[in-house]
Amino acid sequence: MNQPAIRVRGLQYAYPGGHPALGGIDLEVAPGERVALLGPNGAGKTTLMLHLNGVLSASEGTVEIGGTVLSRTTLRDIRRRVG
Repeated sequence: MNQPAIRVRGLQYAYPGGHPALGGIDLEVAPGERVALLGPNGAGKTTLMLHLNGVLSASEGTVEIGGTVLSRTTLRDIRRRVG
């Protein structure tokens, strides 16, 4: 089985002031797979994308890109590999 291009496990995030935005998100995207992220305003779509590109850091859970856990120390390397 191939390693997922993106793996998200138990991702939780609340904005300052305690407004919950993500509550335990799990997601796997295979290499070459196309995914549409749909939902109403305020559902957390943009917040999830901001976690996938390293702009926001989760309060709980992990994001892996190409098998590497996304963190402040790995962000630059992941961005180089992804483009």
